[in-house]
Amino acid sequence: MENVTANSGPGLAGLRTIEIENSLVRIVVLPEAGGRIRQITYKPLAADLLWNNPGLVPSRQPIGAAYDDVWSGGWDELFPNDEAGTLEGDALPDHGELWTGDWQAEPFNEKDAAGVRMRFSTPLSHFDAEKTVRLRPGRSAFEVSYRLTNRRAKAYPFLFKLHPAFAVSGHHRIDFPPMTVVRESEFAGTLGDAPLTFPWPLAPLGESVMDLRQVPDAGSGEVHFFYGAGIEAGWCGITNRANGLASALRFDPKVFSSCWLFATYGGWNDLNVAVLEPATGYPLRVQSQIEEGRARWLASGESLETTVLFSAQEGFTSMGGVEADGLIVPGE
Repeated sequence: MENVTANSGPGLAGLRTIEIENSLVRIVVLPEAGGRIRQITYKPLAADLLWNNPGLVPSRQPIGAAYDDVWSGGWDELFPNDEAGTLEGDALPDHGELWTGDWQAEPFNEKDAAGVRMRFSTPLSHFDAEKTVRLRPGRSAFEVSYRLTNRRAKAYPFLFKLHPAFAVSGHHRIDFPPMTVVRESEFAGTLGDAPLTFPWPLAPLGESVMDLRQVPDAGSGEVHFFYGAGIEAGWCGITNRANGLASALRFDPKVFSSCWLFATYGGWNDLNVAVLEPATGYPLRVQSQIEEGRARWLASGESLETTVLFSAQEGFTSMGGVEADGLIVPGE
């Protein structure tokens, strides 16, 4: 059997790194910067799949930092909120409490897998968070498992959202399962002339139609932000049609019942990145989710456990799904 390893790396910008790799994939994790995955490299093509901000290196951030000002990219998670505000009497920071956390991290090397186990306790909402990244030999897919436990004396509402930022170009295509696009009226972006709801992927814009699957060139100046509601299957992904490499997430739609998209193609801070965001609900304000009956709650002592599968696979121009073993299904 081929080797798969997890080790503490040489460090990045003064931060501890954990490197996990086999013959196909290399994963770099930064426990001290929110436990985020800094990079996923598909080794046969030497392709870095996640977007890293060219103008910002990752760094330790205090709780309460403004996310957009220090966003260095990669894959982190938002919990228990997105927009800063008050929830159940708690003043919660921008993009939640996980991304600024200094996570305890233990690399492991087992007979059939290697990875890292991480833990963090949120200082304001009082949840225990656990995250395990696990890579097996000979596979270009890996698992990310989560466990969130409510240590409060009463039930608590929350938003839990994945936030992987993908490097994109005009060669890329974004795919979701059938769903309803729900625009956030306060963040119109390029889609301001579209209806507030419409079926994915075609956005009516007056007398024209925009195919949201096609990533435009970086100079287009476009900005897209919307929620994907009523998803019929738990997956999403991006395909680089220049080299045929597809990157996909498979998740439990009973946990992540919607999938958001934030994408800037030169239109926000001159950045070119697409963030595919499986989420436990929408819209971005948890209080609004409560009022609309969409919020998730955990009782005192209750845990939410779920596992997400990330896959990278060659030979695609689009995708139509992801199987339970991580195999990507070709699209139309």
